[in-house]
Amino acid sequence: MKKDKFSLFFVISFCFSMAANFAHPVTPTLIVERSLDSSMFGVALAAMMTMYFLFSPFWGKLCAYVPTKRIMLIGAVGYAVGQYIFGSAYSEAVVVGGRMFAGIFTGGAFTAIINYVVNFTQDDLKERGRKLVILSTVQNVGGACGYFIGGMLGLISVKAAFLAQVLALSLGGVCFYLICEDDTTVKVKPEKPLSFRDVNPFSAFLSARTFMTPLLAYVFIITAVSAIGQNSYEQCFNYYIKDQYGMSSAYNGMFKAGIAGLTLFLNSTVGLYLQKRTDINRSFLYILMLCTALIGSVLIFRGQVVFIAVYIIYSSVMVLRLPLLQAMSSAQSSRETSNSVMGFYQSMNSLGGIFGALFAGLIYSRNPMYPFILAFIAFLISTLIGILYRKMYLRRSH
Repeated sequence: MKKDKFSLFFVISFCFSMAANFAHPVTPTLIVERSLDSSMFGVALAAMMTMYFLFSPFWGKLCAYVPTKRIMLIGAVGYAVGQYIFGSAYSEAVVVGGRMFAGIFTGGAFTAIINYVVNFTQDDLKERGRKLVILSTVQNVGGACGYFIGGMLGLISVKAAFLAQVLALSLGGVCFYLICEDDTTVKVKPEKPLSFRDVNPFSAFLSARTFMTPLLAYVFIITAVSAIGQNSYEQCFNYYIKDQYGMSSAYNGMFKAGIAGLTLFLNSTVGLYLQKRTDINRSFLYILMLCTALIGSVLIFRGQVVFIAVYIIYSSVMVLRLPLLQAMSSAQSSRETSNSVMGFYQSMNSLGGIFGALFAGLIYSRNPMYPFILAFIAFLISTLIGILYRKMYLRRSH
């Protein structure tokens, strides 16, 4: 693949990730201004993640049949429509409905984006790992910048942030389609045509038995459990600083700007070093352990400055986990199964998101610190599972 095409792909991915995060910093304001139940900040995300979870394996299968850039377009436009419904909502039912609609297509967009990288790096695992680090960097830095922009737009109005998001997401989908190359020639198209049975999300899950291995199962469990911790922490922090400290969406945006800078530094140094110079099947464990320790410190030190500083550091370190788990998943797939494996990876990530966001929203009203305790427990469990994975990996590699 031509280098300039990949460069443009990363630029569009950056902008698309920015757009995907415009609404997050204003969601607490939307809930408060429209007198919705406080649990909506978690329930709404859980509704979206449920659809993401159900449909990601299907989108992964579809990536083997049609150009991934076409799925990026469909996913981006569908995502935009769902966010328009969400931003127009004045009742809990419409909020949940809009987020569910968006979730169906969000899975398509982000599954296709990862598969695009995987499909064009089939013959070079080191290069694939490097490209996944770059993708994770641009997505997370873009996401943090999107939080900042969304926070600033939120000072104008909630509707301004949502309108900008709908337009930017749609434009991103069009740019993906026009700029990206057709990856049909670099992937193995299944001999059997896509059937109605394949469209069934649950059938797509059943097909996982064709590529599942014990090591891969461990990776997926770690992905799902750590995503519980990530989403519980992330969603509650955003609502916590609004509810407990009275901070506006602008503060949330400024914190994300700090995260963007630190993420860029860590991924371009530590992230690339781990991919190039270490065996990621062993070194990934240190990132999980560090995330666990950082969240644990929040439970011990309750000061506002410490609370915010730890969040910024944790959010940047947590990003290192994503390309490592993606690379570990894709390395254990074949050319024929890579699209399905990455679709299943996305699904496991969203499965954790469902429980993390839902439980965080439901238990927050009982005690604002409960979601952070949940996040700590989830990362601790994922670290313990990571230890079991590394032991099995070392036994099989000797």
